Amino acid sequence: MVYKHSYLPEGILVPTLCFFKDGPKQEVDLEAVGKHAVRLVKAGVVGLAVHGTTGEPLLLSREERRQVLKATRDSLDQAGYQDIPIVAGCGVTSTWETIDLCREAAGLGASFAMIVAPGYYKGAMSEEVIEQFFTDVADASPIPIVLYNFPGIANGIDLELDLIKRLAKHKNIAGIKLSCGSVSKGARLQSAFDVKEFGVYGGLADTMLHNVALNGTLGAISGLANITPASLVKVFDLYKQGKFDEAKKAQEAVSIAGELEIKGGVPGMRYGVVKYYGYGGISRKYALN
Repeated sequence: MVYKHSYLPEGILVPTLCFFKDGPKQEVDLEAVGKHAVRLVKAGVVGLAVHGTTGEPLLLSREERRQVLKATRDSLDQAGYQDIPIVAGCGVTSTWETIDLCREAAGLGASFAMIVAPGYYKGAMSEEVIEQFFTDVADASPIPIVLYNFPGIANGIDLELDLIKRLAKHKNIAGIKLSCGSVSKGARLQSAFDVKEFGVYGGLADTMLHNVALNGTLGAISGLANITPASLVKVFDLYKQGKFDEAKKAQEAVSIAGELEIKGGVPGMRYGVVKYYGYGGISRKYALN
């Protein structure tokens, strides 16, 4: 059974790491990509986000992006996880290429496309222009769109609450990942929409329980889950079972581990995978020495 819902699943999703082989060109390690995807799903996560920030998509060629997405989908399908949705990061600077990436992702088995605001020419990015960008992409994409609000990679662009609310009414915009650090924004958004109309996810593991319990958000899309997926799933499941005190204790442990996500960034998360699971390698170099 393939995931074909237009709304996002409730629970923990993982923005997956990408893996590279040793050697001067650091080719993508597709075997490790597939192995990693299956391990995460076996731990109880409800979906994977491929080519999010954690996946370092800016360091991949267009062909490599296709290969990583295909390897992830094929590995899940072969392991019997056809129902696990993939959210594919498709946001780039131009509207045309973003739409093209959405179409390509759909053809490779993604259920959703995650789009960040194009921040390279920030001075030209008025609220009206940003709204038109997301609207044009949503109009043309064959799969639903997930907004990705992350000022840290969008040259400081932080989507305003009213703008998000307007976009949330688009029939092909399914939700948002908030990596802006605003807890109140998540609360206001999720209170305004049914989760099947527009779902909200937090972007950091250390605020997950707060967001789910107090803000009513769907869950988290957290890079830390590359290392400790079962721990995040445990926090979520305990809360859903009404065991709040136990969930709080589990969240405290997750928050301590969350320093790897916040301070270590992608190298820190990759180090955790290497240390605890024996694979992962190093990040691709930004420039050759």
